[in-house]
Amino acid sequence: MDCNTCDTAPAVVINKPDVVDVDLTITEKAKEMLSSAFGDDMSHSLLVGVLSGGCSGYMYDLQIVESTDQDCQVVEIDGFKVLVPNATSHLLDGIEIDYIDRLMGGGFKINNPNASSSCGCGESFS
Repeated sequence: MDCNTCDTAPAVVINKPDVVDVDLTITEKAKEMLSSAFGDDMSHSLLVGVLSGGCSGYMYDLQIVESTDQDCQVVEIDGFKVLVPNATSHLLDGIEIDYIDRLMGGGFKINNPNASSSCGCGESFS
């Protein structure tokens, strides 16, 4: 509704990033941990996503899923199906999925050549 008393705000332009054919790798340690998580049911997939947030702007989101409603690419590596949403493919091209052991428990770590910076915990990037 325009009451003609306020300046009209300019239109917001949203640039949709181009979809990139993702190339990624999984370290041997990460494959071992995924094998343990998947068990005998290789019908599931690893969904590698990106969420807004974290101390650096984006956070990685790893999930084991049966399916997803997101428009994804499927990358198959040594029997593992990895789903990468096309909307964030430009942020995830070239990543390496690793698993590191820590004193207080281990976890997956994403090594991302596209990240200009990351936080100390390694869970977020920009």
